[in-house]
Amino acid sequence: MNQSTTHTVPVPLKTDPLAATCAILMLRIWLGLRCLQAGIEKYAGTVYISEPTQVNGVPDPNGTETVIELKEYALLNYSGLPSSLADKFQNEPFISEFLLGIYSQWLGPLLIAVGLCVLLGLATRISLLAMGLIYTSLTYGLILLNQASGIAWLGTHMVLIALALLLASYNRLELGNLLADRAGLNWLRNK
Repeated sequence: MNQSTTHTVPVPLKTDPLAATCAILMLRIWLGLRCLQAGIEKYAGTVYISEPTQVNGVPDPNGTETVIELKEYALLNYSGLPSSLADKFQNEPFISEFLLGIYSQWLGPLLIAVGLCVLLGLATRISLLAMGLIYTSLTYGLILLNQASGIAWLGTHMVLIALALLLASYNRLELGNLLADRAGLNWLRNK
């Protein structure tokens, strides 16, 4: 009896280089801005300003005042972790208080540095890897606190980072390669 089997060979995915270049650029812009702004928000605070209440365009003769709430950014406002989360983490046996202090101190500056590198295209692969590791650490903290929606939100970020890494060979518009060409810094090319 003659028995034949057929094997299907997967067809390699054809990629349009221009579309892939645009895709990695869009992913870099989105991920870079998201990470940069998340770091900047660590320096946000609220100030309250009292102003005389206006009645028909003139200050109220009774002397009442209106309190206006404004958002401002300052180094003194820095808080790596919101106090509500920091309190919960201190009760977690898997997180050391010493490491939590270091993490809280460096999270904002790291998010800003990594966000800028991804946005500008400086050592894009390494920067995306660092971003993925930061988001993985944040996800671990949320797993400990059983915050399902935050875990899912960060999981979406991880999928985008993985996609950006897969498309990294199409990353033509990056500052790292431009600097490598101009200044002869070949070690910076395609990192």
